[in-house]
Amino acid sequence: MTAADNRADSDVKRAVALVEKTIEALGIDPAASRKEREGHVAYALRRGSARILVAVHSPSGDLAEGRIRVVAPVVLLPTPDQPELLRYLLSANATELVGAAFAISGNEVVVVAERAVGDLDASEVDTMIRTIGRVADRYDDQLSKTFELTRSSDG
Repeated sequence: MTAADNRADSDVKRAVALVEKTIEALGIDPAASRKEREGHVAYALRRGSARILVAVHSPSGDLAEGRIRVVAPVVLLPTPDQPELLRYLLSANATELVGAAFAISGNEVVVVAERAVGDLDASEVDTMIRTIGRVADRYDDQLSKTFELTRSSDG
């Protein structure tokens, strides 16, 4: 194992500890919400109506360092696609959201934040989780009313 590999492994372990400390500060037992799979550790949380997944990924493929990804489903995608919805989401990414972005995952609109785990600190983890929870909780109602969609939490 090279020095860079050791550093990446250490960064991932430190990120997992920061996530668990942050989750505990939110009043949630990290052990009860933790799931491990090869290459990542994930935690499932709920903030308001939002379901939030926090995952710490080990380096893989072209990514030489680990990363933290926080994602929350917002609404179910309509069938057929609504170009107005997609335009709205892209516009919100450019003008309304800070530290988060809308994306499509499977049949859902999600809000996501991601960053490398090198030099990650507790305040960044807390901000990522709170931002994603706040955005998902706000926009699930707004998008469901404006575009007559089903909130992911109701689907």
